Amino acid sequence: MMKESAKQWYLLTSKPHKDALAEHHLVNQGYSVYRPLAQRLRTRRGKQETVVESLFPRYLFIELNRIDDNWAPIRSTVGVQGFVRFGDMPAPVPSHLIEYLHLHESTLSARAIDLDRFHTGDSVIIKDGPFRGLIGIFQQYDGEQRAIILLEILHKATPLKVNPAQVMAA
Repeated sequence: MMKESAKQWYLLTSKPHKDALAEHHLVNQGYSVYRPLAQRLRTRRGKQETVVESLFPRYLFIELNRIDDNWAPIRSTVGVQGFVRFGDMPAPVPSHLIEYLHLHESTLSARAIDLDRFHTGDSVIIKDGPFRGLIGIFQQYDGEQRAIILLEILHKATPLKVNPAQVMAA
């Protein structure tokens, strides 16, 4: 049985593109906040740069005590949209999940894909595998594990399913 006064983790949603801002303001108010981060390469104006962003965009975890902590300021904190709830109460997140995320954050970051990275019609280059070096046209994402690109093979556009990590902007 859990003590009412024990701290637990809860899940917050932020306003679009405001998760870092929400984290900053919550930390400034003295709350314990965890926002798992991911690093990815982005090509901008022909140059590749490393971007650090939320592993789970618009979500961050906050550790609170049900009795002792003041929950009222959280709702009006800049960037915060609200708690993830089941019914009327914010749903607690198991602490072992937070521990797992802390331990495996870098691994999860490396496996995260940016589903906004490519749009239909973008030129891409295949980085790995038997088609390495070929240029194709991005069509769409097919779930989290595959992207569909068109390759011109024998003067015919042929769809090919690849891991999104295997392609980069041309």
